[in-house]
Amino acid sequence: MRSTLKPLLRGGAAAAAVAITLLGGAQQAQAATNVFQELFLSLDVSGSISNSDFTLYKQGYVNAFQNATVQQKIADTFSKGGIAIAVGQWSTTAFSPPVIDWRHITSLTGPGTNSLASFITALNAMPRQGSSTTCVDCGMAAAVTEIDTNDFVTTRANGRVIDISTDGVGNTTAGSCGTVSQCAQAQRASAVAKGIIINGLGVGAGASGFLTANVVTPANGATNAGFVETAADFAAFETAITNKLIREVGPGPGDSVPGPLPVLGAAAAFGFSRKLRRRINTANLHQA
Repeated sequence: MRSTLKPLLRGGAAAAAVAITLLGGAQQAQAATNVFQELFLSLDVSGSISNSDFTLYKQGYVNAFQNATVQQKIADTFSKGGIAIAVGQWSTTAFSPPVIDWRHITSLTGPGTNSLASFITALNAMPRQGSSTTCVDCGMAAAVTEIDTNDFVTTRANGRVIDISTDGVGNTTAGSCGTVSQCAQAQRASAVAKGIIINGLGVGAGASGFLTANVVTPANGATNAGFVETAADFAAFETAITNKLIREVGPGPGDSVPGPLPVLGAAAAFGFSRKLRRRINTANLHQA
């Protein structure tokens, strides 16, 4: 059984009592931070992506986050709690920890890890963690876990977003979940059940078709529908990811300042630190 801290934090006063009972003995405690949006960028680094393509891939993200419109969208969240953002890579498996771990972005510039400028610097220096086969559901599963076990909470209906970028349709899976399509669909269902939106960026028509059919949040899901942006090739990736970030980051029509969390007092104060929660998750997976 996975750690239930974040669902409990969203559950109100009754859940707070349960959380205190279950977690009150923890010595490592950390209050959850309320943010406007949680965004996990999930990057395919499989062997079909050459080193030169990876350079274009990475530079596309760097340039997209330097785009004035994207920066304004992010700046619009600062009075509402800012955004929490992390970057993960996957190939035959998802690499852990994320290549850029969770950061709380609350300014465009400035010292420390809370500025968008520092995040862009980290993107620019981001290494490639691997290169092998393409396990899309591995990347999806890791992204869902990351959003579910980080130290941030959003009360906004569309505030938990996974951004999957790939140039392939998948040729391997995490295990006995079925075909590559069935495994991706199972992870999509898990995300929908947790109120997480998945958007996709496909490099090439084949990748975009696979994302649309199997990965992104469906139109009849419990959350708002996801969407797919398409780039013809990695030379066109920068334009595609810029357009995608403009659509998915920051306030949209009808967004308002989120109200206070129902559980920000005692339950949040007794929240496990991220490191401790990951240990519990790992132990529970080994026992399953």
